[in-house]
Amino acid sequence: MSFRCLWLPLFALLLLSCSVFAIEDIPAHQKKRIDQAVPAGPRGQVNKPRRVLIFSTPDHLYAKDPHKGYCVPYGAYAFKALGEKTKAYEPVLSADLAMFLPDNLAPFDAVVMNNSCGAWITPTDEDMAKAEFKKLGADKAAVEQALRQALLDYVRNGGGIVAIHFAIAANRHWPAFAELIGGQFTGHPWNEEIGVCAEEPSHPLLAAFGGKDFRLADEIYQYGKPYNRSAVRVLLSLDPERTNMGVRWINQPDNDFALAWVKSQGKGRVFYTSFGHRTELFWHPQLLQMYLDAVQFAAGDLDAPTAPRADRPNKRMPGPTPAEQRLALMKARKVPVPSDEEVAKIEAAAPDKPPAKPARPRKILVWGHSWTHLPNPYAEKAIEILGRKTGAFTATVSDDPRLLIADRLAQFDALVMNNIHENEPFLPLDFGKLGPEQQEAARKMDQAIRKSILDFAAGTKEGNRTIPGKGIVGTHAATAALNKWPEYLEMMGGSFGGYILQDLVVKVEQPTHPLTACFGDKTFAINDEIYIFPQADQRQKLRILLSLDMDKTKFPEKVQLARPGLEKGRPDKDHAISWIRPFGTGRVFYTVLGHQPETHWNPQFLAHLLAGIQYAIGDLPADGK
Repeated sequence: MSFRCLWLPLFALLLLSCSVFAIEDIPAHQKKRIDQAVPAGPRGQVNKPRRVLIFSTPDHLYAKDPHKGYCVPYGAYAFKALGEKTKAYEPVLSADLAMFLPDNLAPFDAVVMNNSCGAWITPTDEDMAKAEFKKLGADKAAVEQALRQALLDYVRNGGGIVAIHFAIAANRHWPAFAELIGGQFTGHPWNEEIGVCAEEPSHPLLAAFGGKDFRLADEIYQYGKPYNRSAVRVLLSLDPERTNMGVRWINQPDNDFALAWVKSQGKGRVFYTSFGHRTELFWHPQLLQMYLDAVQFAAGDLDAPTAPRADRPNKRMPGPTPAEQRLALMKARKVPVPSDEEVAKIEAAAPDKPPAKPARPRKILVWGHSWTHLPNPYAEKAIEILGRKTGAFTATVSDDPRLLIADRLAQFDALVMNNIHENEPFLPLDFGKLGPEQQEAARKMDQAIRKSILDFAAGTKEGNRTIPGKGIVGTHAATAALNKWPEYLEMMGGSFGGYILQDLVVKVEQPTHPLTACFGDKTFAINDEIYIFPQADQRQKLRILLSLDMDKTKFPEKVQLARPGLEKGRPDKDHAISWIRPFGTGRVFYTVLGHQPETHWNPQFLAHLLAGIQYAIGDLPADGK
């Protein structure tokens, strides 16, 4: 017997079509697992014999149904088993639109929309040839309008709806359907285990989970209008503190990731859940209990509140550091906010135009925590001014880790690692105080960010599509960060091995190079902090632009915080200061200059920094080999 044409005498005259995929095709051992997971009986008292329609995607849409062959037949079998074993309802399985003719729909106490997708409310030519449809109107538009009204009237007059997973994506051309279900599908960022928050532990439809939070692996949706907590009562939601928030395509504006809700519609009742993609969910005992409770709720045998709740869990989301906290951390670490006078100096010293005309409007992300190092807020302000004053780019200054996830990072032409100066900059500040699940979720996001940065710089492939690399810019302490991430240090071209802070004479290695033409002479003097890099092969891998002039600089007796062997500087006395390099199909520019605040109103430094950013973006051609 096909799962798409389970017959009852009441519908014996309906010409129901049969699918090529039958529930008999589900392996016997998996049917057994479903049967064993079905509850022994219903929790709600069955007040009268109930009949429930289990509706799946119609045949003419099934070939394009993304859930054909797995969760659709498994869901049909599970809801059939729930009714038959518990005697809570009599299941009728169908994929025929004729079931929604007013006279055929009326005998049902509830309808389960079993991942039914596509514009199934629209009649086909085959439907229109039937006498029952012809009675509703002269053409498809009139018949569809009658079918729409029949479904809405059915619910308003007391019928119930249980919508599973992709059912929320059906009938996208019909706004009232989205209003009926409570939202509109806008994407599925996750297909992995997530943390689930039981928002209302005492709600009858959450009894299966003992009112406790839990973990579950499935394809998880996000929703657009008309979804709103003022219109539905949310029961389950994604817990961002216990979930990998490093996946791509998260675009829920209010960070409200509901997973199950209920609502009233006139005298009727509606239940929706995102859960229902993976086949193993259909032998998950707690989930089957929730499904059964939802059907009983929709049919009228299990009372449950549906009034929307204004409150929602106070769960922390990854995001930018709040301004008050950022300023407090800056104060605690004695990192000043640039004064108006200092900002004016930067503005006056910045070039009026860029060394290269932008090929198109450019965007860069200046990422880093403002409080971790003295120059951070000065570099933020200087780069923002350089872009605005010259028109070379628009700078977004942020420490929001979500901007480093691949899909969001892709909007930028270059990423500036602004004095990162931390070994774990992408983890929460209170990571050590988090519980095991929260730490695991944070680690997953950290790993996703690291991969995103490397792919952004070097380029990557997605299927048959090649995505070219873009630009990375490192300022000063960017090489004093992430010391346990060798791929990052290789990309940047060096790692911190000690520092000196004093008057320096800098050698311009190639005065005619596009990134050093701003210096004119072959040397220049500056008071700044530079690092000692232990990598002996820098000149083999990097195009060195600036280096320390050891003949004209009084090198100190001792390097501060020196690694072993670097106490007196590099043995070869070759101290690189700025460089560029190709990385995959992308470009990297780094300068160790920029520790002192006054460096950021040095006209030559600002011109050099601007040229480096334009090189990384790809607007200023230069040989980086």
